[in-house]
Amino acid sequence: MLSILIPVYNFDIRKFISQLCEHAYKENITYEIIVADDNSDRYFTEKNKEIEDLSNVKYILLDKNIGRSKIRNFLAEKAKYEYLLFADCDMLISGKNFISNYLKNIKKNAVIIGGIEYQKDKPDSSDKYLRWYYGRKREALPPQIRNKKPYSSFMSGNFLIPAEIFNKIKFNENITKYGHEDTLFGIELKRRNFKIVHIGNPLMHIGLENTATFINKTEISIKNLIYISEKYNYPELYENVKLLKVRKKLKFLKPVIFTAFKISEKMMLKNLYGKKPSLIFLDLFKIGTSYKY
Repeated sequence: MLSILIPVYNFDIRKFISQLCEHAYKENITYEIIVADDNSDRYFTEKNKEIEDLSNVKYILLDKNIGRSKIRNFLAEKAKYEYLLFADCDMLISGKNFISNYLKNIKKNAVIIGGIEYQKDKPDSSDKYLRWYYGRKREALPPQIRNKKPYSSFMSGNFLIPAEIFNKIKFNENITKYGHEDTLFGIELKRRNFKIVHIGNPLMHIGLENTATFINKTEISIKNLIYISEKYNYPELYENVKLLKVRKKLKFLKPVIFTAFKISEKMMLKNLYGKKPSLIFLDLFKIGTSYKY
């Protein structure tokens, strides 16, 4: 029936896996939970090995890091049931009917996206405020908004897909750097006319990075996006990714924008590291950064 697949890297997943076991058991279905550890530090692997004591749970520790795309394909290859439920490791279940909600909406010819949410209260650490604020404003969108642009709203952190569909697409293993492997997966679903349905069945994202890590990952993601757009044949990226659309429109102003960015970069970063970061500044920072590549 259901294979629940969790890639993990340097995160304590014991509580999340325990929750998944409880929810799956409650539904009285045939299921398995497979966790693939992408060569985490020993501190985390020693903790996470405890999940092997749970029923229907398999923990696989990889001897080298293989990356975000390849590990998801690896998990799908290990799965034995007809439906695959993927979730990121830094999540928790906040609702009462997480598995049940997926089972009610399951379809043989469609991908179901549950969504993501963030705690209502701001984090205790001010250094994680930007990541929380961004997540609340830009990622935690209701299904009626996500369904307006279902393919460009695809996120790999919480979705259910028939194994038959997944095996026809898979994640692009040529994308080894951080960022936009899920964007390409959404494009491939659209190209092959597989339907995406967004529902209100979110997981709580608890793995908040500090501001320095978030900004660094943002820069890596932008660099990877530019590389993908130039290296591979994905013209749909200019429809799905607002940053690329703006960058293309303003291409003739590149020298002016890049000069202005260099002058204002420190000011923007000061704001983003501050107590009241502006997402407008974050957007401007992304545009300016994109012209580095």
